[in-house]
Amino acid sequence: MKNDLTDLSLLVVDDNIVNQRVVSMSLRSSVGTIDVAGNGLEAFQKYCENHYDVILMDGRMPVMDGYETTRKIRDYEKETDLEKPSLIIALTGSDTAHETAACLDAGMNACMFKPFRIHEFLEILKDFN
Repeated sequence: MKNDLTDLSLLVVDDNIVNQRVVSMSLRSSVGTIDVAGNGLEAFQKYCENHYDVILMDGRMPVMDGYETTRKIRDYEKETDLEKPSLIIALTGSDTAHETAACLDAGMNACMFKPFRIHEFLEILKDFN
């Protein structure tokens, strides 16, 4: 992970436009590049075009959920021998042990619960740096 957040590329994946905006507005002055995707299929397509340092991934979305999207990203990283896999952080509305386990089992690195809290995000980045 990069030490300077202004060099960080971030993909926010959430089907709720308000959630996309909250995260984007919270981080826009700190993070270099922020892209958004409204579902997992769109996120996977964007990921294949632009490798992101960090992906904030909602779990439940239409078209393709965050769990399947994460599995596809992890498979793609293995198939392409990607040197530095993305840090995938779940950003979910369900604060349960079952939800956390499902996120980690899918290949996400960490789990955050909505609403988005910038200090929690920064702590996770520090932990994985």
